[in-house]
Amino acid sequence: MSIGTVSHVLNGNTKARISKVTQDRIRSAAKELGYRPNQLARSLWRGKTDTIGLLISGFRNPFFVDVVESAESAVLACGYRVQSASAPSAHGTFRAHADVFNWPVDGVIMWADAGQTLATYMGPRAAQTPVVYIGSIRTDDTDWIGFDSYGGGRLLTEHLVAKGYRKIAYAYPADWQPGHEDVRFLAFRDVCSEAGITPRTLLTANRDETCSAGLDLGLAIARMRPSDRPDAVFCHNDTIAMGVYSGLRRAGLRVPDDVAVAGCDGIEFAQCLEAPLTTIRIPGEKIAEQAMHVLNTRLKSEAKPAQRVQTILPTELWVGGTT
Repeated sequence: MSIGTVSHVLNGNTKARISKVTQDRIRSAAKELGYRPNQLARSLWRGKTDTIGLLISGFRNPFFVDVVESAESAVLACGYRVQSASAPSAHGTFRAHADVFNWPVDGVIMWADAGQTLATYMGPRAAQTPVVYIGSIRTDDTDWIGFDSYGGGRLLTEHLVAKGYRKIAYAYPADWQPGHEDVRFLAFRDVCSEAGITPRTLLTANRDETCSAGLDLGLAIARMRPSDRPDAVFCHNDTIAMGVYSGLRRAGLRVPDDVAVAGCDGIEFAQCLEAPLTTIRIPGEKIAEQAMHVLNTRLKSEAKPAQRVQTILPTELWVGGTT
């Protein structure tokens, strides 16, 4: 039996004309010997690794854990392996990572802000790597699956206005600059303006988008004079909102009677509060599934796509007990 015949069978080459009896003998012998293919050699020979890279920022936010789990399930369902890497936030300091993945990948699903690209983290290799961006609505010639953050921001702010709140503040991490890239804040500002309300902003004491940062902010809000204190706080995400809620409660204030609190993401943990959190639900699972469908289509086709896939998924207002 030739080396070539064994190689064809173990590498799954269905084009080679090898009898079923011979194939069974080879596989049986490989099993007895404990043979495991050398993935590096196989990848070099085939020119692909059957591995998809997931590049996600903000693993400290539980929302992204859910996104990664959904993306991994979608990748595995398509027959690929998964390699995950963490990308520093665009709002912090970072350097280019030419080798962000420890193993070559055939394609990448990347959660990115509108100004981020794969080249930031993979350098020149990004030009030869198919990528589907998820999260933000982009204007460049790329494939992306985004969500309606502006629409969600409007829904939540309109809900607060309809409930009668007039001293509404938007809470965000200290190193963020609410502006043209933060469409959620723009929605908040626009609705406040339409309602004749002066929009306020609050900053956490540090850069973190965490529950502890929100806790400190909640305690700081509680220390304000009642005349200066907001009557509702729209937090940039659920983790900050959970912290603000806890800080207010710890200081003896009632939520929502004294101060209402709302967030954005729709994480499961936020529904475990004594008063479930009012939030904007982002369809993370659908985003991940659609992104992998697009990427798989790109990998199966050698031709350059005639048209990019650019999809905006709706968000949903979920009203809990904190507003």
